[in-house]
Amino acid sequence: MQISNRVREMALFILVGITAIMANLPQAWLDQMSVNRNWLLAVLGLLVFIGLFLFLKFQFFILVVLLVVGANVPSEVASSLGISTLPLVIAMAAMVGISLINYVVDLLPTGLEEKPKEKSAEGIKALFYAIEKGNLVYAQKVLSMNFDPNLRAENGYTPLMYAAARGDARMCELLLRNGAEVGVVSAEGDTAIELALRVGSQEVADLLKAARAEELARAETANAKPQPA
Repeated sequence: MQISNRVREMALFILVGITAIMANLPQAWLDQMSVNRNWLLAVLGLLVFIGLFLFLKFQFFILVVLLVVGANVPSEVASSLGISTLPLVIAMAAMVGISLINYVVDLLPTGLEEKPKEKSAEGIKALFYAIEKGNLVYAQKVLSMNFDPNLRAENGYTPLMYAAARGDARMCELLLRNGAEVGVVSAEGDTAIELALRVGSQEVADLLKAARAEELARAETANAKPQPA
């Protein structure tokens, strides 16, 4: 989805640039191509309008609008103001070119991309051992190997559930910092919060409730972001 949105944004950007450049071609050229300048300006305005509502890139589109308006100032007005439209047209073309370069660079692998968590049963076993022993150092070492902390063990528990069931607040904090999710449900239908309450650990329960509230807030914010049609 992210790449698709980027492609749509770039396509719109290129269309704006091309339409603006064509709108500034000499009238004789447009007549040879049977292109109406007014239609080009209408399409340009529509593209800018669509871009503002789909992508909300206000600074970018405001800059494009300013360049378009400046480039389409009537020649007599431009002459009286001492303005040359050619640099504005060149600026629009440069914006398109620079954006294309940035887009290609963004797609190139850098080695800094976030790697997916490894679905390792052995990693979960190692985490359960660290939790059982209350060994935060060993748990951190296991988590640093990029194991997915939300996998369930054979008993249906995730590491966070096991730590909550043991009332280990420090271990729960460590797991939460490394991507453990509070909303995961065990095979018996229990959450980590319920397991903490069951063993009477209000400290762990409060910690997990706060983390769960943050999870829901992040999900709500992500869902609230406008998506291109």
